[in-house]
Amino acid sequence: MNTTKNETAQRLGIYCHIPFCVKKCGYCDFSSFAGQSRSVIDDYFKALWQEIKRFGRDRFNLARSQAVLPVVDTIYFGGGTPSSVPAAYIEKTMALIYEVFSVSEAAENTIEINPGTLSPKKAAIYKAAGFNRISVGLQAWQDDLLKTLGRVHSQADFIGCMEILKAAGFDNISVDVMYGLPGQKLADLTKTLAALMAFSPTHLSCYSLILEEGTPMTKMVAAGQLELPGEALERQMHWTVDRFLKKWGYRHYEISSYCKPGYQSRHNLKYWDLSPYLGFGLGASGFWGGVRYTNGQDLKEYCQLLATGKLPGTFEPMMTKEDLMSEWMFLGLRKLDGIDDADFREKFSQSFFVIYQEAIAALVADGLLVTEGTILRLTPRGQDFGNQVFMAFV
Repeated sequence: MNTTKNETAQRLGIYCHIPFCVKKCGYCDFSSFAGQSRSVIDDYFKALWQEIKRFGRDRFNLARSQAVLPVVDTIYFGGGTPSSVPAAYIEKTMALIYEVFSVSEAAENTIEINPGTLSPKKAAIYKAAGFNRISVGLQAWQDDLLKTLGRVHSQADFIGCMEILKAAGFDNISVDVMYGLPGQKLADLTKTLAALMAFSPTHLSCYSLILEEGTPMTKMVAAGQLELPGEALERQMHWTVDRFLKKWGYRHYEISSYCKPGYQSRHNLKYWDLSPYLGFGLGASGFWGGVRYTNGQDLKEYCQLLATGKLPGTFEPMMTKEDLMSEWMFLGLRKLDGIDDADFREKFSQSFFVIYQEAIAALVADGLLVTEGTILRLTPRGQDFGNQVFMAFV
């Protein structure tokens, strides 16, 4: 395995998209497919491996003239449902990343799994492959709500999944929880959180349901077949989560994220810190060398491009300083600790209090932002109207 202890190199994240599921959930608009044949899955992973190797050869190698090479310190396998495919594919992909890139010995390596798709054998393979963090998609404790969402697992499946992970030696486990679901009551959410405390997850991602255009659930809500909780109840749910988890010792460090001390998602923080990361696989995106790129979402086209020796990404123009400053602001403000003008000045040689003086003054006057010395952060009201805050810096 290609590991390093180099602590002075630039830090880099890697995301790998696994677009296969047992069943596509009713609210999901991600690049994912259910019921694909083994040959389709096999073709996809062959293409994914080619992308990783070619990116390393054709683009990442351009940096090899530097005195210090970038070091990968976070790896994240998302989906889809990575745990729905044979573990050998995941194992080989992880091994290839370690072969092509320089990976820190202290890297945070996460894989998403869904209950009902994990076995003791798969968990052991993930552990041996180098994964040290697991993200489990629970969403809700109640079986009727899981059925409404179109999830394929049950409460019992989740319990079994957590037992398998603990037995395999995983102690850094994040759990996804959703609120604002059709038919969900405040008591349902409280019961979900209370039940999870028995498993002592180190991290929870808690987010409200967003209806994406074209999904089955969006159509059902529009047709009156499902009814969402009102905005007031949805906000009540958010603050119930906040109070409950803080009482249990969790830190609210990003709008949708809570953790035990020291267990922030280091990979996700890269997105909010405007740190470089590479995205591999269908629909994946990356940010490298001041340029954003996104892979297409057509599975057949993705495989064909790589089979003919081409990379699948569409690269945007080099970001301007103004673009970078804007993104640094609205992404960074997702963090509950806020952003520090000292960091901004070190990066851009200017003060955000000067550049965005009018926008900041208006948001502070509206009670959405607060300043504390050189720190600018969201107020509780700002959390409720986060999009209004973020758009002010676009």
